[in-house]
Amino acid sequence: MPGRGEIVMTIAEKLRNEGKLEGEREGIEKGKLEGEREFAVRILSKRFGNQLTEEIKDKIRKADEKTIDYIGDNLLEITIEELKELLK
Repeated sequence: MPGRGEIVMTIAEKLRNEGKLEGEREGIEKGKLEGEREFAVRILSKRFGNQLTEEIKDKIRKADEKTIDYIGDNLLEITIEELKELLK
């Protein structure tokens, strides 16, 4: 039968491992979102050329997940005016 100290240590280790896994998942999600942002910037840069200013690119790079999803779903249809309005 394990001693009380061993049980406490096991619980502490379990909590630490769960926290580590959660942190890894968050890191993966953050990396995925950053990749989607950069992809949107690259595609929209090709589509709009110099109309896609550095200011707009910066706003895309800082956009939340919902905005990036919308941009991604509408890459072929969105106008530069819609993009500017969306990123206000």
